[in-house]
Amino acid sequence: MGIRDKLSSRVRKVVNRFSGEYSAPAPEQLKPYERPGTPADDAEVVMARLPRPGAAKKQDED
Repeated sequence: MGIRDKLSSRVRKVVNRFSGEYSAPAPEQLKPYERPGTPADDAEVVMARLPRPGAAKKQDED
């Protein structure tokens, strides 16, 4: 068995592994994703302010 045969057999194995014929069939009905826990209506959302690389230099110059 030469290097060409080894290479082609490995390529065939990889192709067979990623091919669709070995994958599970799709479900008949789609079910939406359910988030665990209960939603909090009084939750406060805060946006984070991230310092940018050039922002520190501009503040020092002012």
